[in-house]
Amino acid sequence: MSINLELEKKILNLITSFNQNLFDDVIKDASDLYKEINNISVIPNLIGASYAGKNNHENAVIFYKKALAIDHNNTEILNNLAKSFLAINLYDEAIDTLQKSIILDDKNYDTYFNLGIINFNKGDYKESLKNYKYAIKLNNQIDKIYYNMAITFSKNGNNKEAINCLLETLKLNPSHIKALNNIGLLYINDNNYELAFNYLKKAIGLNPQYAKAYNNLGALFFQIKDYKQAIQCFDKSFSLDEKILSAGIQKFFLKRMFCDWSDEINLEQLLTNTVNSDEFVSPWFCLSMEDNINNHYLRAKKFSSKFKLKNENNNSYLNKKIRIGYYAADFHRHAGMVNMEGIFKNHNKDEFEIIGFYYGNIKKDEIHKRIKKNFDKFFYVNNLDDEEILNLSLDCKIDIAIYRAGLTVNSRSSIFSQKVAPIQINFLGYAGTTGQEGVDYIISDNFVIPKNHYKYYSENIICLPHCYFPMDSNRKISKKKFIREDFNIPQNSFVFCSFNSSYKITKDEFSIWMDLLREVKHSTLLLLASDEMTKSNLQKEANKQNIDSARLIFVEKTNLEDHLSRHSIADLFLDSFNCNAHTSAVDALWAGLPILTKVGKSFASRVCGSILNFFEINELVTNSKKEYFNKAKNLANDPIEYKRIKDKIDQAKKSGKYFNAKRYTHNLEKAYKKIHNMRIMEKKFENIIIKEVE
Repeated sequence: MSINLELEKKILNLITSFNQNLFDDVIKDASDLYKEINNISVIPNLIGASYAGKNNHENAVIFYKKALAIDHNNTEILNNLAKSFLAINLYDEAIDTLQKSIILDDKNYDTYFNLGIINFNKGDYKESLKNYKYAIKLNNQIDKIYYNMAITFSKNGNNKEAINCLLETLKLNPSHIKALNNIGLLYINDNNYELAFNYLKKAIGLNPQYAKAYNNLGALFFQIKDYKQAIQCFDKSFSLDEKILSAGIQKFFLKRMFCDWSDEINLEQLLTNTVNSDEFVSPWFCLSMEDNINNHYLRAKKFSSKFKLKNENNNSYLNKKIRIGYYAADFHRHAGMVNMEGIFKNHNKDEFEIIGFYYGNIKKDEIHKRIKKNFDKFFYVNNLDDEEILNLSLDCKIDIAIYRAGLTVNSRSSIFSQKVAPIQINFLGYAGTTGQEGVDYIISDNFVIPKNHYKYYSENIICLPHCYFPMDSNRKISKKKFIREDFNIPQNSFVFCSFNSSYKITKDEFSIWMDLLREVKHSTLLLLASDEMTKSNLQKEANKQNIDSARLIFVEKTNLEDHLSRHSIADLFLDSFNCNAHTSAVDALWAGLPILTKVGKSFASRVCGSILNFFEINELVTNSKKEYFNKAKNLANDPIEYKRIKDKIDQAKKSGKYFNAKRYTHNLEKAYKKIHNMRIMEKKFENIIIKEVE
């Protein structure tokens, strides 16, 4: 239909208003015009686009459909309609609409671009990339296509291709600030810190108020252990945009690494906000900040919701032996691997094949070389994307995948959204639920996860007969002798100590420790602290509480053998509350040092209690701050009771009953076999309780 000059002028005015984002004006004026003239598609299309501009996509759909009723072969309108379908998660309708557009015009790059977006939102990254590549084939000068491809490659764990796409984005648009920010983040993940720094600084140079770039710069400084600058960057990011909760959380986490508890008045509210907001905040940083099992659960569920399950993997391989895939970022000298080495060594090779998948920063140290020898097959998959790891796992016919990293900082949770095995188990690396769809089980015991806590775990529960935490006698204590005089500790002093990481220590624990120094004459507190800032902060806090800071003695990190020997100068290990000693608790008991804990509600706050319960030393397990204080005070003042507990620990060590990796592995294998049989019999997964192997 022809358009007269007056109508053309009205439409041009509407377009001008639309381009100025005056959406309400367009909706009002165009709607009035539409009442008069309802046979020109551009008018309802403008109304639909204005509703879309207001994020009212339900109404946008209505008017786009009216526009199509007038001009059903208009590919622009079809693409607009598809975008609104996408915005309200009507993916199938969006795809159908775009396919109609392709029939009309298969040379429109925007159609394939939109298909790529829809496939991405559905979690079908392979199809998404296919459509983006075809869009580029049609038009290779559009920066947004390369940018979206980069995001897709990144989601699929292919950082190399993601970086290449971002470089192409920046060739077309050097001022693409999101591309600069994201390439900086990817270079951090790739351990290329110099390039990461350069790109992030460019982003900040373009926009000094760009909060996300400061957040990533903080992550960079965190990785290179320049914690002071990291704190400054996180603080800057959070001050610019309080919606970036991860920046606020990491700021407080790092301050706690230095035992700086200032400015925590709003921390509780911030932690609550991480549960209620739309931002994905790493649950790991929050574990040591609060003992709130419900918050831990909700935070994990929300964080893991971005790892949508891509396939079911209902394979029943019927291998001659059950094939266990251990997936980890730390097959090297690391506390986690020290604990797991005994499992790898003691697996029954007549019934099990074990296959390693090493996806972290490769370190071929002596522990790695020793561990690797216990595997039937071992793969370095750090340079593979998620789909490639999936295909390798399928080729290996893995029956059970062990998800060791959980939601820790270096985990690749997206691997397990691929369902690399019919059974996937959360084990040891992260003290809590993953909240992740497709992770079927978590290894536990009846202490660390009592039955009334099952509801806070997305996984089914494997309850081992004693303690979930593996431990063995493969802990060498050096022959080097440590004496108190070397540390300026009086010989007659009762030495309290804490060898937990400093970030686990809160002001609550430290205040109790200061009360103990006040109440117990000639007592000393021995702490693990390597940097001067931490020492200074703790000394200042002691002085604030009228305790001579000279009674705080600091030791630095050293090799495990010497560290174990160094335990001999202490009398009682004082545990932290929100996040207990894990490996440190086992180290202490192996070295013959009693450890006193307070039990909380969350997994992380019950670990030491579980270990002590297993050793049948429940005298050292308390349930309140008051009981914790009184027990520590009494042990310091009652040498007979103290010796009784010391003797009990020595007897436990000598018995061979507790530090027994073979016994632990047999119980673990019993669990593996039980759930594997459930899978073969096509039974629904359920909580299982493992009884002691005879």
